[in-house]
Amino acid sequence: MKTKKHIASLGLALACGIGVGALSMGSFAQGTAMRWVQGEYPAAFEASMDASSAAFERKDMEATRSHLAEDFATYELHGPGSPKLLVKGREETIKVMNTFFAGDFGSSWDGAEVEKLGSIGNTMVQIEYDRYNMESGQITIPTFVIIQYKDNKRWREWRLRPDPA
Repeated sequence: MKTKKHIASLGLALACGIGVGALSMGSFAQGTAMRWVQGEYPAAFEASMDASSAAFERKDMEATRSHLAEDFATYELHGPGSPKLLVKGREETIKVMNTFFAGDFGSSWDGAEVEKLGSIGNTMVQIEYDRYNMESGQITIPTFVIIQYKDNKRWREWRLRPDPA
């Protein structure tokens, strides 16, 4: 009986701690420059993001390179073994992009629509809808993307695809 009371007390304390933490985080976030800005991005990041996306759409890897930090990295947040590092380093990223476009799946890539959701500090959030022309017809693959900037260049990219099931 004493163990059940300890578990109940611990559960109540944990719930209260989470509640107080959530309330204080909300007021803390409201009073700082790191607030969520729905549908907006800092001008320097948005310009870089738009230019970077346009270069990628053109499959222009030289222009894409100029928008990536030297230590750029992409992480996958879906699938077995996730989260996992997909690629690290600007030059390695360019190699992977070139391989992607040369491959069957990448050569079928037909562009993307991007829905910019908002930002917190140096972190931008968007949904990408990549289109692929396949033998069976066109498919669209949505991806939730979190992009962090450092020195006005893409620094970290976190990618999450919803489970198709």
